[in-house]
Amino acid sequence: MSTATQRRLMTGNDAVVEGLCCAAGDKRRIVYAGYPITPASEIATRASVIVPRRGGAFIQMEDEIGSIQAVAGAGLAGAIAVTATSGPGFSLMSEGFGFAAMIESPVICINVQRGGPSTGMPTWMGQGDMMQARWGTHGDRPVIVLVPNSVQETLLLTYDACKLSQKYLVPVVLMLDEIIGHMEEPITIPELPPVPQDPDIQIMGQGHRFHRTGLTHDLERHLPRINPDSQEKLVRYLLDKVKKDARKLVRYETFGAIKDAEVIIICYGSESRSVRAAVKKARRKKVKVAMVRLIAAWPFPVDFIRKLDTKKRVFLVAEINAGQMKIEVERYVKKGTVQGLNLMGGRIHTPGEVLEAIYPNVA
Repeated sequence: MSTATQRRLMTGNDAVVEGLCCAAGDKRRIVYAGYPITPASEIATRASVIVPRRGGAFIQMEDEIGSIQAVAGAGLAGAIAVTATSGPGFSLMSEGFGFAAMIESPVICINVQRGGPSTGMPTWMGQGDMMQARWGTHGDRPVIVLVPNSVQETLLLTYDACKLSQKYLVPVVLMLDEIIGHMEEPITIPELPPVPQDPDIQIMGQGHRFHRTGLTHDLERHLPRINPDSQEKLVRYLLDKVKKDARKLVRYETFGAIKDAEVIIICYGSESRSVRAAVKKARRKKVKVAMVRLIAAWPFPVDFIRKLDTKKRVFLVAEINAGQMKIEVERYVKKGTVQGLNLMGGRIHTPGEVLEAIYPNVA
């Protein structure tokens, strides 16, 4: 594992693999199964070299459907099980996410977002997969989604995704975008403790009588039980694993004086870097504006948004889509007003464009 004093210049996609290595340490095995897709391919390229050297397995699958199913199995076998993709591949994985949630496999998926829909803009950024990450499979399932805005944070959140998937036995999604995936920054490689396996969890291939199924099943032996009572008990159990700790899982940061702000800008990912520059410039001119950056998109910080909604103020949701997270903010803001600052993909807003959206909303 890298030492705490080590500094490297690397991309966000490279940092994903470094974060996986931190999580695995010297004893855990990484299994990476994936299919190349722009702008996430560099994750597979780096993993194909580093993971086998560390005693893990790199498998180039025939497609993204096979990829998510392979890592679902690897998670049950005790591995740090990871795949990476972008827009169209993320769509193909939808059924597999539900399966991984149903069999309680600790899967990590890295989605390096690009402009969509369909093939869209393979080499340009987007943030159009945010609601897909929340709702993108049939049925109800537990969801944890993390969103970094720097190369350093990509490494740290990759590590955290491994911890959370192991703790809750759920798929965890890390939502980069093309800008974060491809930009280079100098980062510190931290010394982090390997993510441990829960000693009470049965590992496939270690002599246990072991059964997992995507069918509705009982919680004791995981054998199929197809009836309304079993379905009710099972789905509520799956959801409650994350729901009961939602307040612990919520992550965000603020910039600027939130209490006196007339405008609060809510953002995430690479867009937040431009928003922060605009807020900093506006605050110098005594404009009452602040920023809230979502680090965890799901669970959503419901209590915090409600706490901010104490008076008539503007919540400006800046994102690179048609307003996906704006819809979520609107659910919890009753006294203030919610506006969207949107681009459809390819680039983030400039600080000047953010400032132009701020000024009409302040006294």
